[in-house]
This record gives sequence, structure tokens and C-alpha cells, in this order.
Amino acid sequence: MTEKTKEKILVVDDEENIRHLLRLAFEEDFEVLEAVDGMDAFEKAVREKPDIILSDIMMPRLDGYGLYRKVRSRPETSSVPFIFVSAKKDVEERVVGLEMGADDYITKPFSVKELKARIRSMTRKFRDLDERGSLKGLLKEVDLVDIIQLIEMGRKTGVLLVESPSGDGSIFFDQGLPIRAEIGKWSGVPAFIELLTLREGRFRLDQRSVQVEANIPRSRGQELVMEGVRLCDEMREAQRNTPPLDSVLIPGETQAKTGGDLALLVGLFQGGRTISDAVDMMELPPHRFFPLLDEAISRGYLAGQTDEGKKAELLRKIKATLEKL
Repeated sequence: MTEKTKEKILVVDDEENIRHLLRLAFEEDFEVLEAVDGMDAFEKAVREKPDIILSDIMMPRLDGYGLYRKVRSRPETSSVPFIFVSAKKDVEERVVGLEMGADDYITKPFSVKELKARIRSMTRKFRDLDERGSLKGLLKEVDLVDIIQLIEMGRKTGVLLVESPSGDGSIFFDQGLPIRAEIGKWSGVPAFIELLTLREGRFRLDQRSVQVEANIPRSRGQELVMEGVRLCDEMREAQRNTPPLDSVLIPGETQAKTGGDLALLVGLFQGGRTISDAVDMMELPPHRFFPLLDEAISRGYLAGQTDEGKKAELLRKIKATLEKL
């Protein structure tokens, strides 16, 4: 980059050697600003308007969490990408930072090379969104979670359109907040999470005014994204544990003792049915269906079909085909 086009990165750490290390790492590509604690950083953020903030957590006067809250509370700094860099390796601390809405959380000691790569990627995506006012691409190349976070950071208003083999869907945003989601027969929060599970297809963000009836609570925001990521991970883990979709299952010898969705799921397989057919019949989105199926199989409520049952299923399919001729 030339000096005129360099973006600003604000490095916040009370340890001088860390600030010096990060200055050396980024000064070739960025204009590097330094702050010794959260209060110093907030004043510089408001005055200098950096393009990204890289902050420690444990600092005097105002810690990293406090800095994040103050930065997000001001209109002129509310959309600046924010990364925590901390020696805290506790998973709960990481979750706290991400659930607050931070864009990343990196633990010390860190790889300077990896840190630079993450920041380049983040600033490039955000710059593309900000300059073009539109964003489009392939889901196999860009995670939808990243796109949603970019929309949130930029406080964009419009509709994110998704085309996929599983069906077409949309998420409506108002000032960066998701307010409505739809895909197939699902709507609201289930549709939002279902869209996060997609890995094939394409997306496009159209920035425009939206006047739609909301089916997602405005208060959910970042919490909804974190919940969606967790449920997607659980769904994929369950899919790895369960048989292929064309497998025929029947109720096992162990009887389900609980009611609700688990009992309904087991009941669908009376007489034998493929998993694929059960997915279509069960009034549950896949991110809920597959963990439930995994539980039913692991508890012995469902089992593979017997040879006799397979013959009966084959005869049924042949009969149904002949009736269509």
C-alpha cells in the first residue's frame, strides 16, 4: 500500500514490548496507532477513527471488555472491526468476547503470520462490502456467518438472498440486525439457523430499504449467530454418527419412554422408513432432526431394518411403481 491508502490499525496493550512487536508486524501495510490502556484507546478511536482495533483484555483504568462496549456505543466507531488479543486461554473467556460481538479472539503467544493473515482477510471483506455496497459469492468459499457479521459491523439494511440445492432463502436486515428469515417451509429463528448450515450455493446482499413483518426478535443479534454456529456443529456431528439418508430404520427393541419430539420421531419409522423420508415428514428443521435421530439410535429406540423387513419394503416400492404405470 502507498502511504495515502494505508488503513489505520489501533494496537491496545499496556505492555510496551507487545505494542512494539505489533508495530513491526503491521507498519508496512498499516498506519499503526498505539494506546497504553482502554481509556487511551477510546480517546484515540474517537479522534483517529481506525479501520480496525486490536486490543488486550487485562489493562489498567479500562479493560478490553470496557473498551469494546464504549467503542460500540459511539456511532462513529460502532462498526469498527474489533479483535481481542489476550493471554487468557480459558474457553469461557473466549466465549464472553465473541458473544459480546467481537470479530475474533486470539490468545498469546500468537503467530504474527497468522494474525496478519486474519486481519488482512477481515479488512478486505469489510472494505469490499463498504465500497461496493453489495456483496455476493459462493457459500463453499465464504461462510455465511462471516457475511452476517460483516453486515452487522457495517449496520447495513437490506436482504441477503441465498440460492442452494436445499432451497432458496433470505434474511432481512435493519441497521445490521436480522429481523426476518425464510427458507423452504421454515421461517423465523429456525430458518435463520437452517441458512447457517448451508455449504453449497450462492449468496447476494441487496442493500435497500426493507418493510417486512419481523419474525426474529431484534434483541437476539449476536446471540443468535453464536447459537446457530453451535447448533450447526451439533447437526454435523450427528450426521457423521447416523447412517446414510437412504438407510431404512425400524423401531428398536428398547421402547422410548419419553414423549415429545423423540417419541414422534421413533413413531415415524413404524414398519420401516428411510431417513430421507422421515426428514421430509418430520416437522423439524434438519439442525434439530439429526441430533434427535442420533439420540434415538444411540439409546436403541431405532435400529437397522431386518432382512424380512427389507424384503417387505422392496415389495412395497415395486407395487407402488407398478401402480403408476
